[in-house]
Amino acid sequence: MPSFDLSSPLVALGSAALLGFLSGILPTGMAEALAVAIGFVEPPELSLGMYLAFTVSHVAAKLPWYCAGTHADRITSPRVVQAVARARDLLRQRPSYGVGVLALSAVASVPPFHLSSIAAGITRIPVLPFALICLGGRLVRFGVLAGVPLLLRAWWG
Repeated sequence: MPSFDLSSPLVALGSAALLGFLSGILPTGMAEALAVAIGFVEPPELSLGMYLAFTVSHVAAKLPWYCAGTHADRITSPRVVQAVARARDLLRQRPSYGVGVLALSAVASVPPFHLSSIAAGITRIPVLPFALICLGGRLVRFGVLAGVPLLLRAWWG
């Protein structure tokens, strides 16, 4: 039976990717704590790799939610149909609103990033801009959080 070296960088990178995906697909609020924990990993090169694997897989986990939002036309409730039509009309008139709200959500989680991913699918923001905006925003958010341990080390030397 093969054995695994738990100190292997590949195990660390794979674990970061798995945890990133799980925290993205099931929004439990753990992503931020995991990003801070990644900042404590030594050496810094491994921490950087884990941060990138975590972030990319976290954003990849939002794609199924985006796709679920694209099926909003199947909903028959008159109130929901009207709300979706209003949102789509607003974004046709002011396309930058959707991009701005999505970017704010990716960086600050206001509105909740999970719900913004679904709303992006509902309002038909194209998938490539969706993925790039989400990736950029999450790189900033998780980068700041993963940087906290570096600041603590510099402060307390």
